[in-house]
Amino acid sequence: MDPATDPVTAVLARIPVDGPVPPLPDPAARVRLREEFGWTVTQMGKATSVRRETVWTWESDPPRTPRGEKGQLYARLLAYFADELARAAATSGATAPVPVPVPVPDAAPPPQPAAAAEEEQPPLFDYDIEDPPELAWPDTDQSPALDNTAAQAEYPEYDAPGSGTYLPEDVTRPCVRCGKPTSCLVAGQPRHIYLQAMAAMGVPRCGTQPTAPAEPVLPTAAETAAPVPAALTPAPAPSADAAPPAAAPAVALPAVAPASPVRPPAVPRRPGAATSSASRRKTAKKPAVKAVAPEHADGPLAVLDITDGALTAHLVDGRTMPCPAKTLQALAAWALDKKKIRLGAAKLHDNGFHQDPLIILTEGAVAHFGLPTNLADQEDLRLPADDKIVKNITKAGWELTKSGFGPWARIFKRLDGKRHCVQLALVPWGALETRAWGKAGDLPAGELAKMLGTYARLVITPRGTLAVTGEQLMTSLRPPTKAEWSEKENKYVSAKVPHTLHTVVDPAPCEAPDEHPVVVADYPEEGSRPASEALDEEACIWVRPAELITDDERARTHVAALDVQVAFLAACRRLHVGTGPAIHYPRNPSFDPELPGSWFLDLSHIETDPRLPSPFTSGGERPEGPGWYATPTVAYAVELGADVRPMEAWVRETHSPYLQPWYDTLRDAYLTVMADLGVTTDLDDEAFLAAMAHYKHGDPLLVTLANAIKATAKSGIGKLRQRPNLGLDHIFGDPWPALKRLTWRPDIRAMILSKARTNMHRKMQSLATIAGRYPLAVNNDCVVYAIDGLSPLPILLGPDGEAIRGGFRLGVNPGSVKHQGSQTIGWALDLLADGVNIANEIKDASLVRVA
Repeated sequence: MDPATDPVTAVLARIPVDGPVPPLPDPAARVRLREEFGWTVTQMGKATSVRRETVWTWESDPPRTPRGEKGQLYARLLAYFADELARAAATSGATAPVPVPVPVPDAAPPPQPAAAAEEEQPPLFDYDIEDPPELAWPDTDQSPALDNTAAQAEYPEYDAPGSGTYLPEDVTRPCVRCGKPTSCLVAGQPRHIYLQAMAAMGVPRCGTQPTAPAEPVLPTAAETAAPVPAALTPAPAPSADAAPPAAAPAVALPAVAPASPVRPPAVPRRPGAATSSASRRKTAKKPAVKAVAPEHADGPLAVLDITDGALTAHLVDGRTMPCPAKTLQALAAWALDKKKIRLGAAKLHDNGFHQDPLIILTEGAVAHFGLPTNLADQEDLRLPADDKIVKNITKAGWELTKSGFGPWARIFKRLDGKRHCVQLALVPWGALETRAWGKAGDLPAGELAKMLGTYARLVITPRGTLAVTGEQLMTSLRPPTKAEWSEKENKYVSAKVPHTLHTVVDPAPCEAPDEHPVVVADYPEEGSRPASEALDEEACIWVRPAELITDDERARTHVAALDVQVAFLAACRRLHVGTGPAIHYPRNPSFDPELPGSWFLDLSHIETDPRLPSPFTSGGERPEGPGWYATPTVAYAVELGADVRPMEAWVRETHSPYLQPWYDTLRDAYLTVMADLGVTTDLDDEAFLAAMAHYKHGDPLLVTLANAIKATAKSGIGKLRQRPNLGLDHIFGDPWPALKRLTWRPDIRAMILSKARTNMHRKMQSLATIAGRYPLAVNNDCVVYAIDGLSPLPILLGPDGEAIRGGFRLGVNPGSVKHQGSQTIGWALDLLADGVNIANEIKDASLVRVA
């Protein structure tokens, strides 16, 4: 953009650089000042020479205090915004927005030097705030709407690209549509520009943003007798005038009382933990409840069941409404008709798409539509293509995806160049896998809608199995493409987004499973590839040989197991993974810990204590020669002081923390549900052990939700390396459908498992070095130690009675540990003598729990 017409450059030219620095307003006022002035976080970041993520941290609650010259410039910009908004309000009268006052304390202290402020403000992030990771933070805040129906009718619905110009001296004027300040001129009048592509991406036109949510209805005395946990509380309902004509009146959402007390009367907190509301928000932050768009007023999904002899839709907020559909094609049309029911959910990223409505069919609804309650084809779990119901759907102009009509079916119709889609989930066909959802399929329709609606609000609307849902969550949070204006084609085209998985790439030969075509090209016989030519990054499963158990350990009374909370999800935090193709370095490359990929080298010369598992193999045994290792494994070898000399490498020079938003979403969802079960992040160790021992006796819906969220993380990672169904339909060496997915990335899965395994070994190494404690067995994310007594707390403390630096920590956060159980030392020694992995067996129902 021409600097003469660039609003950022023009504003910076008007900012005084001398005189006292204005005080910073509170975070909410910072946001309001910037938005009412008409600037985005990108423009603010450009003005202060920081990234948009840094501006986001300055505006978050609690905020990160900007320091130095950039912080002073930020404060001056906000003061300038406040002055300009006040001047605009004075000159334009009531049509201009009221400026946001900058709160100044009664006795404001003089500005402190940057060094002193650095000491007073503890760091909230473990990275340089001026150079944070490259994350994609969606801008979700919206301004209040104005009544401008008459003004909108005077102007075209969309503006032509390039039709907007900027005032050279950046003199803001009230927009003729919404009355807010703007420095853009369209057709000679001050107005915010609005392009057709902006509408396609879901960006609202100025003055049409949804209003603030209505005040919640206070519960009655009967409803407050058994409070509903926050996680299961539905999102704010739309206003009464926005309800569809066919909607039934809202009914009270029944509360599910826990089977036994979950929270003790007085909950001890960690030493030094603050009790203020601000501290609780910091330690147990929950996802913010976003305003629901009118087109999604009835929630993301509905559960259909037969109630009083009629087909009834149960909504996530407890309401019910009749469903008139007699056929599946009529059901799809009804679900997409916004005049009858408004189902769906907002997109998770600006570059993504809105979430399709989900209809769950119970056994009664399945029979209502003439579907069999049990699938005859239990191998493929699909209706045959020539089935009468499938033919009726296609004859009506609807289509099915290539997967056909199974437990999770997608029905769509192409209209106006778009796909209008409805997702169906058939509970009698096993849509809700019992391994993760438990007995959710047996719940009443209302409770099932409430539970799945909570999952959709905290995570995403279910898209299939939890593995499919976890994989879809990745792409929804980091869409691979975006709309971009093409001067050559004079229209918006689909452009690839950097640092995302936007291209299908072949894995390196060492990263691919044996059935992959790139492996079969070199090793055509099944099972002929040497083990040294395959990347084997898996979780550790190891048992210490019985002869290496010391007399001191045999003299202990018990063994206790520690289990890492959502260990594989924790490994995704700030993990840089490859987003581009693998580049081959065939001859002695230098190891670079910043490059994700696979390295061929010999780590067998590294001496490790035999009482600890080797960190370089999944079996815990010392390597016997050269092999392939992922970057975190080689980096850990360097950390241990080894001299690493790779002989070959496949690395990805294009990389990013792609999974960071995925990690944040699942972590926040898990902490929200666990907090409602009484397990919060600020409990002290004793209170945490007590809460974890009883949380499964709490609200069964919340317990099921917690299990489903953990399964989403674990199975979503497994989906990155989905292997073919080794049956009659697959020929060894032929590609399988999963290879066409952008997210089929076995190298990313290897990076995650390598990071999880080395993270766990690092903590075991710290316990061995400082406290002389060595594990008896390891199983994935569970480790067992010999101990006196039932409590695992002594394992976590050093000889001085203090927590071991770099060791395990009790807590609910991903990466912290919980008590998996305790058993007698005799029980453990008997099994260890037979080579049994007691870390796996200690989870049996017969384990002894802490009282």
